[in-house]
Amino acid sequence: MFTLNRFTGVLFALAAAISFTSPTFAKPYKAAEIVSSQTYKYGRYEMRMQVAKGSGVLSTFFTYKPGSEQAGVFWEEIDIEIFGKNNATQWQSNVIIGTNRPTTKTEGVHTMPYSLGDGYHTYVLEWTPNYIAWFVDGAEVRRITGGQFVTSLTNPQDLRFNLWAASIAEWVGPWSDSILPVYQFVNYIEYKPWVAATNTFGTGWRDDFNSFDTARWSKANWTFAENLADFDPNNVVVKNGTLVLALTKEGQTGYTGTPPVDSGTTPAPSVFIEAETFNEVGGSVTVAGGTVGYIDAGDWFKYNNVNIPQAGTYRVEYKVASALTTAQFTLDKNGVGLGTISVPNTGGWGTYWVIYHDIYLPAGAQNLAIYANSGGFNIDWLKLTKIN
Repeated sequence: MFTLNRFTGVLFALAAAISFTSPTFAKPYKAAEIVSSQTYKYGRYEMRMQVAKGSGVLSTFFTYKPGSEQAGVFWEEIDIEIFGKNNATQWQSNVIIGTNRPTTKTEGVHTMPYSLGDGYHTYVLEWTPNYIAWFVDGAEVRRITGGQFVTSLTNPQDLRFNLWAASIAEWVGPWSDSILPVYQFVNYIEYKPWVAATNTFGTGWRDDFNSFDTARWSKANWTFAENLADFDPNNVVVKNGTLVLALTKEGQTGYTGTPPVDSGTTPAPSVFIEAETFNEVGGSVTVAGGTVGYIDAGDWFKYNNVNIPQAGTYRVEYKVASALTTAQFTLDKNGVGLGTISVPNTGGWGTYWVIYHDIYLPAGAQNLAIYANSGGFNIDWLKLTKIN
């Protein structure tokens, strides 16, 4: 994926040299990418994907004018990039243009009220002479109408899916190979060309990945500077009507599992919160290693403007650790308790269990807080999933 090449001016000092290197397969990790054999222009691109979770990882679909990475060539690219960090709840829309390096970009980061890695979701990219729009699960998330990011895209582009590990922690999160292997699953892609005479999308084609169509796609065998992995054709697998892109360690390429079944539905809305991302705090809690610890009685930490996607009963899960049997805390909203839960002795301060209780929440922005009724526990994260 080329987005990293324009992440900072420092990276763009690499200019055309960042390019795709020849297939040396010298890196310790192996990624996956497929590239369309033909190029396409205006149209509607729809796909169903379940993406990979994990810090440092990106699951993508994008359009790309071949040769854009070369020095002096006008870059043209449109992106859907799903971050594996933060439980895969965020993704980025982007258009990249320009001859100069760094290029001109219009990055938009979007936070979903659920994990995009817990099931299949429908992504749509609409590219027309007048606008570019991105949709997830039928809802329009972003639209650019007119302007340079629309009018400068004048050439056909190839289509690409890829899964890879990026070397820029401030963008994608810190990398650890302990998460490997991880996978991106694609149920289908459908393309409908733009028909200018009727201002509609016409009849195109659909690939359900019942087999790997070598007339339509090729498998990448290159890499680039910011990719911690080489693209290895062995990490592109089609199985059970699903395209599987794998990110693995060297010597462990391929996929032998069973792809998750696409039920055609969207998973229940959920909200994932890393415990250490609180906005306000009272007391003397300590943040270390991505957890909140040394929580004493009376300590509290608050998360402002938590977006609850739908009104209903939510199962609130907490990943906690304690060496005591007396720890207890309350989840409250604007100072009103929603539910109190006891923390069991998990076997030690570094041994985490997931506990839960069920509460009712209205839709919309909520200010939620954890208040320690009695201390002696650590918390890694909390997750709210609608169950009714």
